[in-house]
Amino acid sequence: MRDQRVRSGEIELAVRVRGEGHRPTVVLVHGYPDTGAMWDEVAGRLAARFRVVVYDVRGAGASSSPSDPLDYRLDALMGDLEAVLDGVGADEPVHLVGHDWGSVQGWEAVIGERLRGRIASFTSISGPDRRHMARWARQAVRSGPRGAAEVLGQARRSVYMPVFMTPKVGEVAARVLAAGFPRVMGLREGAEPRSGHPAGTLPVDARNGLGLYRANMGRRNARTAGSARPADEGRTDVPVQLIVPVKDKYGSQSLLLSARGPVSRL
Repeated sequence: MRDQRVRSGEIELAVRVRGEGHRPTVVLVHGYPDTGAMWDEVAGRLAARFRVVVYDVRGAGASSSPSDPLDYRLDALMGDLEAVLDGVGADEPVHLVGHDWGSVQGWEAVIGERLRGRIASFTSISGPDRRHMARWARQAVRSGPRGAAEVLGQARRSVYMPVFMTPKVGEVAARVLAAGFPRVMGLREGAEPRSGHPAGTLPVDARNGLGLYRANMGRRNARTAGSARPADEGRTDVPVQLIVPVKDKYGSQSLLLSARGPVSRL
């Protein structure tokens, strides 16, 4: 495994590369409040067939944080991903895999213009695109009481989001999350703690990562945070694979399948 630092504007990103350089490249992007270490077992398995690139997103793990705590907009995150691709010499299109907020970034990469032609395929895990979410909610509500009930059920699953977006309240929630994260993951997800996960930087990562919600969520931010054309409703012709955990606590299967329709090669 090779470690390197990649510069993206004022940010230094911690990047780890496994596997031979002549193989197809897979890029793994983590979510909140994780670091790239969450991919260790997956990366180890993939390295037998691919060159595997993992990085800590801005504000997490060994990567630096922006001077502006709200500088987590999707266009900035796309700049980070572009810098990583350039930094590791990804001359051919890469296979992108994202979980949670890493998946949200992945959708922006395949829908927007900035990285057009650089993504060979995208695998999304538990992180729907914001445009797909809005389209799903509109269609569900219009379909009648059952659909409206699905939207209300998803709102209950997502009750933490407005908490994270509220100044001071979000910081308290992040401290509580960091303090109880291993226990919560064990009880809710059946996940056992292991070396490097959760990371020793979790308290800081949880606080920094609030910027993801504050910079990109809400009606105003959702319209302006990314680089994709809103009229497209999240359309892409990049091949996409959806992995939908059947016991996901935070996203209903209906929501996580909301890419059906706008994605032509699903």
